[in-house]
Amino acid sequence: MQLSVIIPAYNEDRRLPGTLASVYRYLHQSEISFEIIVVDDGSYDNTAAFVEDFARQYPGVRLISYAANRGKGFAVRTGMLAALGDYLLMNDADGSSPIEEVQRLLSCAHEGYEVVFGSRAKADDSAVVKSLLHRKFIGNSFNFIVQTLILPGIKDTQCGFKLFSRAAGHDIFSVAKQNGYAFDVEALYIARIRGYKINEVAISWANVEGSKVNVLVDSPRMLFEVLSITCGAWLGRYKRLTKA
Repeated sequence: MQLSVIIPAYNEDRRLPGTLASVYRYLHQSEISFEIIVVDDGSYDNTAAFVEDFARQYPGVRLISYAANRGKGFAVRTGMLAALGDYLLMNDADGSSPIEEVQRLLSCAHEGYEVVFGSRAKADDSAVVKSLLHRKFIGNSFNFIVQTLILPGIKDTQCGFKLFSRAAGHDIFSVAKQNGYAFDVEALYIARIRGYKINEVAISWANVEGSKVNVLVDSPRMLFEVLSITCGAWLGRYKRLTKA
């Protein structure tokens, strides 16, 4: 199997149907052998029921579901560790990153990069980014903090479109601990500290209504999580002498 697509979902019965259909249609029409794993992060709407019905009609789709909401980081980690593909793609349920952009990431992976992540901040005339002004400001501010504390040189840690080789993905997410929205920062830091070959790639992206991020509540929480990651880095929590 060439590609596993991991879609974390929490109460996404409105946005997920269009995303899942577009991902399946694109991959089915391509020459890529694939699986799609939807991780239901304790939803109380019809997310799980929709995915179960979709999976009955379309082979290669499976659902992982659990009762309690554990956070996006936990959902992504669960899907990554269950994935069987040569490459593992994290793809947000809202479809803000068109699945066609996976070709940009795969092209880099075929050049030897083990972790390739989409970026809304890296300049590229071929990539069109449509973002709300206030969210762009908040994102840039968060990224400034992240670059200052732990990940200098990375322009966008939070884009929900990231590709890992299976070996890198399983290794990184087997030691990652963050369950909240800063899990991306932790995953990229682990990739860097363990010596994986990484690349940031500009992709097209468009804001989709219905974001689960609450700026007032989640921004301080994300800052606390980044500080926790930074402390873990100082203590050598993520280091390993050699990588597989």
